Amino acid sequence: MEDKILEIMKNNNNIITPSKLEKAGISRVYLYNMEKDGLIEKIDRGIYVTKEFIYDEYYLFQFKYPKTIFSHNTALYFNNMTERTPINMDVTICREYNPHRFKDLVNIYKVSKEIFDLGVVERKSPQGMDIKTYNLERTICDIIKDKNSLDIETRNKVIRKCIKSKEFNSNLMFEYAKKMKIYDKVRNHMEAII
Repeated sequence: MEDKILEIMKNNNNIITPSKLEKAGISRVYLYNMEKDGLIEKIDRGIYVTKEFIYDEYYLFQFKYPKTIFSHNTALYFNNMTERTPINMDVTICREYNPHRFKDLVNIYKVSKEIFDLGVVERKSPQGMDIKTYNLERTICDIIKDKNSLDIETRNKVIRKCIKSKEFNSNLMFEYAKKMKIYDKVRNHMEAII
């Protein structure tokens, strides 16, 4: 059974939770025994990893809290628009979601369900793991909407850099701005910095 569990973990980035193991029809008791024997390690409440697991704070955060999306300054980082590693993670959640377990670890932005998934893309973390973040167009809307997320000079510099990117689509940004009900704010800001 241990080999089967290790195989499941290997296919899941060398990480597993007891509930995922039970969904595979295997009792969680095996995890405790494997940890006791030193085959796996418990790194957090309900999270076990193999010795091959590469620690990745971004991947681990979204593994623990799958209802989060990296946004604002962290999204800029994952979209290669800033070289500075964010001091704190910026995440967006639905208003209905209670972030009581992680509120001190990150900067939290709450949005409605209607716009939560708007502009979500997968990017690679520094360790090569898949994480969910917002694309450039959504990120620009977010940093204009939440003006305190970046100082004005940094925000304008980053927006100019985004606009010059080959990946950037201004029509998509304005489409997002309409759905987020900030079209005039985004248009006025863009006209002021260009």
